[in-house]
Amino acid sequence: MTIEQTLVTMAAPFLAGGLHPNVAPQNSARPYGVYTPVVSPTQNTLSDSVPIQQDIFQVDVWDETYQGALTAGNAFAAALQAAFDAGTITGIQRSRRGRYDTETGLHGFLYEFSFWYH
Repeated sequence: MTIEQTLVTMAAPFLAGGLHPNVAPQNSARPYGVYTPVVSPTQNTLSDSVPIQQDIFQVDVWDETYQGALTAGNAFAAALQAAFDAGTITGIQRSRRGRYDTETGLHGFLYEFSFWYH
């Protein structure tokens, strides 16, 4: 399963409108999310010469209220953190920032996650 598929699957219980690449469909149920690959640094090699890949993803969670976006976003981030802690996925949450879109009137939270895999 790719990182993108993992993100979409893990977000499903928390985001009624789903998690979509780059842009959500018009009139998506709320809360919904959008993910974007931010950067994939060059491949690294561990001391045992096994190459490791790192991908950084931005996930924006949107809802009609500040509290709704925060609650949905934090629940999704907590699910990912549980997977990190269990060793199911290797990664970390790098940041969380609040936002507001004046055009749509939606509140949002931007999360940034870094993933490592072979």
